[in-house]
Amino acid sequence: MGKSVLFTRITGIGVISANYPGTTVEFEEGVVTYGGRQISVFDLPGTYSLAGSTEDEKVATGLLFEKRPDCVIAVVDATRLEQNLVLVLQLIELGYKVIVALNFMDQARKRYSLDVERLSDILGVPIVPTVATTGEGVDRLMQNVVSGRIQRSPYVTRYDSHIEAFLEDMANDRVATEKGFPIRGALIKLLEGNDLFVEQFPATIRGTADSYREDFREEHGEDVEVHISRDRYGEAGRIASQVVGKLERQLTLRDRISELTLRPATGIPILLAVLAGIFLAVVVVGGALETVLLDGYALLVGDFFEQLAQFIGGTVGEIIAVGVDISIQAILAIVVPYILVFYLLLGLLEDSGYLPRVVMLLDGIMVKLGLHGRTIIPMIVGTGCNVPAILSTRTLESRRQRLILATIIVMVVPCSAQTVIIIGTVGTYSGILWAALIYLILFALILLLGRVLHKVLKAEPPSLAIEIPELSRPSMRNVLMKTWMRVKDFFIIAFPLLLVGSLLLETLMAFDILGALVEPLAPITEGLLGLPPVIIVALVFGVLRKEMALQILFIIFALGAGGDLSTVLTPQQLFVFALVMATYMPCLGVLAALLKEFGIRSSVIISVASITLALALGTIANYSFQLIGLLGAG
Repeated sequence: MGKSVLFTRITGIGVISANYPGTTVEFEEGVVTYGGRQISVFDLPGTYSLAGSTEDEKVATGLLFEKRPDCVIAVVDATRLEQNLVLVLQLIELGYKVIVALNFMDQARKRYSLDVERLSDILGVPIVPTVATTGEGVDRLMQNVVSGRIQRSPYVTRYDSHIEAFLEDMANDRVATEKGFPIRGALIKLLEGNDLFVEQFPATIRGTADSYREDFREEHGEDVEVHISRDRYGEAGRIASQVVGKLERQLTLRDRISELTLRPATGIPILLAVLAGIFLAVVVVGGALETVLLDGYALLVGDFFEQLAQFIGGTVGEIIAVGVDISIQAILAIVVPYILVFYLLLGLLEDSGYLPRVVMLLDGIMVKLGLHGRTIIPMIVGTGCNVPAILSTRTLESRRQRLILATIIVMVVPCSAQTVIIIGTVGTYSGILWAALIYLILFALILLLGRVLHKVLKAEPPSLAIEIPELSRPSMRNVLMKTWMRVKDFFIIAFPLLLVGSLLLETLMAFDILGALVEPLAPITEGLLGLPPVIIVALVFGVLRKEMALQILFIIFALGAGGDLSTVLTPQQLFVFALVMATYMPCLGVLAALLKEFGIRSSVIISVASITLALALGTIANYSFQLIGLLGAG
């Protein structure tokens, strides 16, 4: 709805972010001076409802309840008026003084005519057309805020006659609760089970409401809160039909493309083509960049590191020179070409408005996993980095859904670092088809794991509600800025870790200590996975940061292999290594996010399950290759 963009327009910078007590949901507070008045502005979590069933709804309701604002700015998407009016009706019902910011008016004007004055008359609240991205209407909005003339709306949403009878019965001529909320609105929230309003009524009324809910379910075959929601949507639709008119215009090329991306018959092939394009671009463009960067680096440094080793002298000089040299080569060969290309493509998809279309297309599949289409977004975010993906699960309706999604993300959604490992090993040295096979295995595991978790953690998945923005031309400035923000962590955090790790490894190899550390775990690496025992070092470093596993592998074999891993590892071994790393336990950053969101017990279970799955897949792949080899020999 452009809520946060509008908030930034109003407050500028200097915003304070905070977690709502007892939750992981954040809200922001800013202070702005307008018309000689200092105003505190709160950016509440985005929600379509104040029923209090999801964590975001609870926080939004709780903040409104506690802050008792002088007025509430309801940011409404003008292109989806009916869906957005539902929240406005609830705010009015609870007695808040409401101003409607009718956002995305630039897009709405292209689609239909909208009688803003009539809508304002119907609802009894000021309505200000806005375009948050350009600032249109923001001054007029703030003038309304500081005017002090905003009043409570007299509008009343009508419900089923049985519900209306209950409300009239329970109100018993009272106008408001002790907390000052209109009795009608508070009773509606009591029926919906919102804890903040349940507590405002004595035990007798709460008991009556519980009995009424049971009777309603038996008589109507559905929960009363579902019926209330349907009545609200009906009311919102009736209002929208009175103020929205047709705008005669021909469909543009953009409109036609947008429709094609939403229809399953055309949308699924388009999605597959997009995914294939991303995969090929990362492999081809990333590979070309890797060659250019490494060749350029070789020309630039020449024999500098050999001279550095001689200057320092002895074994220490060799350790430092080789450690620094190979660390820089690892960053240039892995992080810059592959991760940079991936994040550029992800930024283009985000800015184009295409990702919400993927959500709608895949909703049917996700429901079978106990989730809904909206959970695709955290998964897509997870292909960049699992940490923000885990944190974004907090927007889901229940802990069960969050746990299912977090488990899938950690165990079988490869982050950009894991993608680099797959492409940098199998894709580069074994061929694209082998890399594609790993992704097919991961996709099958997503479906299997989701289905198993859905059966084990029984509950019905919720319905999907999501806005589909217009397709738009990505802003290269935004894309480049987002890419830089994402990539810079690899330089700031990963390079120092990599440098220390490579120096440590060079020291261990120089003094022949590495063998003593890796031999005890050889039964796993060599026995089960069919890999050289020394690869356990790469697996251990992968716990720090996933991309370090490939970088450490590069460091271990770089000198003897001349940077070519295929001379020391067979295509089958590269496949096993990449498959294990694609499902291997979360890195420390992801583990920290899991602990924050789900606690120690769930985090340990997910991590152990991830290690078990990785070793099982690696073992199966190893013995499958051995069996195929025997059959081929026979």
